[in-house]
Amino acid sequence: MSLSPQQVRVVAERCEQFRGSKAPDGYPNSLALCIVDSVQSTMVRYPTVEKVVKNYRAYRREHGADPNADSAADLAATFAQLGGHEAWAKRIGNGNRTSTHRGAPLKAYAIEVEAKNMIDLGVLNAEDLRIAAEDPDALAKVKKAWLKVPGQGPGVTWHYVQMLAGIPGIKPDRMIARFVANALDRPLKTVGAAFCVGLLTAVAEELSMTASALDHAIWNYQRGQ
Repeated sequence: MSLSPQQVRVVAERCEQFRGSKAPDGYPNSLALCIVDSVQSTMVRYPTVEKVVKNYRAYRREHGADPNADSAADLAATFAQLGGHEAWAKRIGNGNRTSTHRGAPLKAYAIEVEAKNMIDLGVLNAEDLRIAAEDPDALAKVKKAWLKVPGQGPGVTWHYVQMLAGIPGIKPDRMIARFVANALDRPLKTVGAAFCVGLLTAVAEELSMTASALDHAIWNYQRGQ
């Protein structure tokens, strides 16, 4: 579906109620938490994600570290300490998998691979990711590696990990897609991820707010429906 000025206007009118909303801080100093939260966030209720983040923080503090300043290397090290992704899932994560497909790996596996990929690309902390976002070629390399990991191909977690690191954006998950579909009175299946991102980014500019702030406001609104 192509984007039209009329669609921007219609959705902007629906989003007027969100003007002035602010986005959560995310994890501007912890790429580790950005990775954990983003990968865990799909196909679940958010309290499930919060529990894993809480467990990770507790584990790191038990070892005298500050999880709010953890790098990708720090995250990868926790898997080595615990003996692999299955043990990590039991101690910190959960049994949730990357997709509903039979044999899909645990999300813990995806988290470990994403951390290692970031290390290989020299993206060790959240600041490195923000710097990469300013260089289209550098960001494309990180994106390519991220999307190759099981369950991350749709791109929802890719958008989200950037947002959690402080890069404004839209996480085109089912909450966002439903809002857009309802606002435009269109079938949900006709509203794709790229369309949602483009449309809501334009709407955010129209409302003089960041894309991340609009995303969070819509997510909270949909959560209460």
